[in-house]
Amino acid sequence: MVLGISPALSLDEHVVHYRSPYLEYDSLIFTGSGLMGREITTIRSCDVVVICGGRSGTLGEFSIAYDEGKLIGVLEGTGGIADHLREVVAMIQKDTRAALFYDSDPEALIDALLTEHDRRVAAGTAYLPPEADG
Repeated sequence: MVLGISPALSLDEHVVHYRSPYLEYDSLIFTGSGLMGREITTIRSCDVVVICGGRSGTLGEFSIAYDEGKLIGVLEGTGGIADHLREVVAMIQKDTRAALFYDSDPEALIDALLTEHDRRVAAGTAYLPPEADG
């Protein structure tokens, strides 16, 4: 299931004002919180975050996911911030529960992320806040 979290209040605003796609989603949640405001809702609603290409908004979403200790997949070779996240993580030097997976093959990347998610679920650590995993 593909769920979208929209910055808009309605489908009309989503398409016309934000020029965002809608056919690719099974369902859209309209937050009305604008582009920057929806990031926290988006990331906290996910078990896994995949970074593909991207610019400053993607970097913001990555930062939230990293601090929240999410499983993060980086699709390498897609340009933008995705191709620089190894350097960014090295500069951050912050220990969080985040687990990063890098791959240029989307299927291999998703398989690795789902395997790690299943491992965390089985261990009972999938939904602990970052500080709880110490």
